[in-house]
Amino acid sequence: MNQTTTAIYENGLLRPIAPLDLPEHSEVEITIHINENSLDSKVRKALKLENQSNQTEDVISNERRAELAELFSAGKPLSEYIDEDREAR
Repeated sequence: MNQTTTAIYENGLLRPIAPLDLPEHSEVEITIHINENSLDSKVRKALKLENQSNQTEDVISNERRAELAELFSAGKPLSEYIDEDREAR
């Protein structure tokens, strides 16, 4: 007789979520399939990704960042452009 049930692993033991239809002291064979969609699995993956992203170096150097800032800067504050536009109306 085969049964499929969900269990929680904690403190070294598997704890079924629902009662099992088995006689006491039955010997069973267990195959483990980790539920990748469980909340715990999702949180664990997110924490692993967060730790990986915190350990990475900057994608661009500070020098390159400064070059790009200079290249794409407008030369004066945006508020001055807005004032000029309003005065022209």
